[in-house]
Amino acid sequence: MWVNYFAKKNFSPKIDVNPSVNLGLCVVIPCFNEPNLIKSLESIAKCNLPACDVEVIVVVNFPEGSGQEVLENSNKSFNVVLEANHLWGSGRLRFHAVKAFNLPCKQAGVGYARQIGMDEAAFRLLTVGAKQGIIACFDADSQCMPNYLAELYELWMKQPKTHACSVRYEHPLTGDEFPAEVYNGIAAYELHLRYYNQASRFIGFPFAYHTVGSSMACSVEAYVKFGGMNRHQAGEDFYFLQKIIPHGYFRELDTTCVYPSPRPSNRVPFGTGRAMSKLVYSQEPISTYRLESFLNLEPLFQNVNNFYEHSNAQTKRVIESLAQPLSDFLFQVDAIKAIENVRTNVSSPKTFKKRFFLWFDAFMLLKYMNFAAEKYYGRQPVEEQAINLLTFMGKYQTDKLNTKELLLLYREMERLEWSIKL
Repeated sequence: MWVNYFAKKNFSPKIDVNPSVNLGLCVVIPCFNEPNLIKSLESIAKCNLPACDVEVIVVVNFPEGSGQEVLENSNKSFNVVLEANHLWGSGRLRFHAVKAFNLPCKQAGVGYARQIGMDEAAFRLLTVGAKQGIIACFDADSQCMPNYLAELYELWMKQPKTHACSVRYEHPLTGDEFPAEVYNGIAAYELHLRYYNQASRFIGFPFAYHTVGSSMACSVEAYVKFGGMNRHQAGEDFYFLQKIIPHGYFRELDTTCVYPSPRPSNRVPFGTGRAMSKLVYSQEPISTYRLESFLNLEPLFQNVNNFYEHSNAQTKRVIESLAQPLSDFLFQVDAIKAIENVRTNVSSPKTFKKRFFLWFDAFMLLKYMNFAAEKYYGRQPVEEQAINLLTFMGKYQTDKLNTKELLLLYREMERLEWSIKL
């Protein structure tokens, strides 16, 4: 299977050093015009090493037409990786730099850079027969706990069937690297991410997981099986993991942590950097989806199995009985026909439910949320909606908590959930 994957990609290896026969974990880092790459590499170098050998593959990239300054910074980054290998490289930990200069503008971006690095990692792992080898994604401005590498390895040792995982992440909330408004802003943005995740779980959505590019990992076998990384210029992490998550064997790793940067950025059309850029430079506050948008879905998700026995006329009546934002959306996406297609291709309610959520997946959920926000509810202050969810769940009294305190509360909620699962 993996031979066909690389043949279809017309792949040729970029690293001319043979991988260690004990290679079991590759960390892939896209690097575009990064000033602090050395800090990220040092963070990994300080990690406790697992039982297998480790490679860090840094894809130094920029699009065609970039200026002289970008070229010079890219050459500096390339040399930084060489220096890192000189300082911290050993027989068990190696740092490799891959040049991906002058990428086509239509394709250049973090997705393509991750794809180049992850394809390289997959090839090197499979070359030495490490079919359960691990490919971890990191960022050139992130840091991690010292047990990061060891805990990734341990997860796959304990759960060898794991396809992929989400690693716990926490943006820094204090420091002297950025102005106070950046730290305040990233608290609000991370709160939005965690509120969205918790609200999705509360209504019974089965694929509610974090999909943060700097804190995800997969097995090399799953990487090849599900078609590898995409070339999206933003949201590549979301698109990649959503190919894997619905098929099961997805884990959440809470015993270590990645610390992504809160810095503003205009490199991508959406995501953390762009949200922070809008906040800092345009004074656009962090907002989120109204809680009612999620609650509208609860009666639909709780009664999915009923559709298995329904005729199209009955399905239509059920959709009409739902909250108007959801009802309008379902008619717009021709849900009656979609549900009929699912029903005619399954033989039990259990299989129907599984196939239903392959249709109403994370992409469809996000599409509905945007529809409801645009047509009905608008975007709302994230603190307000985060409090509303907690109040609705009956868990906490949160009237006097500020943004950072709310975020810490949401972080703790997720840590408790993950520890229970373990």
